[in-house]
Amino acid sequence: MRVKQAVKHFTLLSMIAVGLSACSSTQDIEEQPTQVPVVVEPVIEELEEEEVISTVINNGVIDIPVLDDAQVFAEFSDSLPAVINYFTQSSEAKVIDFYQQAFGEAYSQDRKRGRLTLQYQEGEEAMRVVISQQNKKRQVDVIIESKN
Repeated sequence: MRVKQAVKHFTLLSMIAVGLSACSSTQDIEEQPTQVPVVVEPVIEELEEEEVISTVINNGVIDIPVLDDAQVFAEFSDSLPAVINYFTQSSEAKVIDFYQQAFGEAYSQDRKRGRLTLQYQEGEEAMRVVISQQNKKRQVDVIIESKN
């Protein structure tokens, strides 16, 4: 990538040098002094790495995604670790699909005592989604923690 940019810069500077020398030429070529060739060295610029933007944290605000029919009964999202708990009428498969769309593919999936735990990783955040049956609804608990 940097080599490609250096070639672009070199090409651009060469075109500018040729353009300037063409503009400075006159009709009377024999009276012109011998021109010294212009050596243009490529400039390699250090580019800042693109910052990974989290789907959960945006400009310091923690926004945990929830399903449209979520009935939130607890939310602690002022700082990490952040937690949101809610009930939904959605099926377990729909909840899994929703968080797969939000966080990507789960790297771990475990079922214990009727609770399904999905674990995701994105940038510096680790996300855990716990889905359990509660009467005719599903309880969803989402926990966001810092890897550090």
